[in-house]
Amino acid sequence: MLYDFTKQGKGKWRIQNDVVMGGRSESQLKMTDENYALFTGRVSLENNGGFCSIHQTSEKEPFIINKESDAFILNIKGDVKDYNFRIRTPKGRHSYAATFSTNNNGDWETIAIPFKSMQATYRGEVVNVPNYNGEDIVEMQLLIGNKKEEKFEILVKSISAN
Repeated sequence: MLYDFTKQGKGKWRIQNDVVMGGRSESQLKMTDENYALFTGRVSLENNGGFCSIHQTSEKEPFIINKESDAFILNIKGDVKDYNFRIRTPKGRHSYAATFSTNNNGDWETIAIPFKSMQATYRGEVVNVPNYNGEDIVEMQLLIGNKKEEKFEILVKSISAN
């Protein structure tokens, strides 16, 4: 288990929206009464914006990835929108990212993201670095940025590597 919101709460998870680049998107991260992370907001394309995200950085104490693991597992309750899961290792400024779709049937989903499917990116653009190979990580990020204006709402229970 890398992060379990039901046991660890909000911790050091923070919002990072396109306002860092002049955009106008807005989002919130709150804990529900059941101790799930509720990430909600509105993505705006105004002023060259277009994304909302939550992230946690742990430079001094990297998240340890078991050598037998080959996928990240996200336990979420989605809203039929596409999201991007990103991680960063201590090596380089690039991240590794994969996009996944959610459903809206009211049930919890288990999203498996194979390590080998996570492409190296920098500021959203693919870079010429091999896909993620299971190194320890110093940052996790959940992002929505589908190149359209939209409201979103996703519940997150936990993130693990299996």
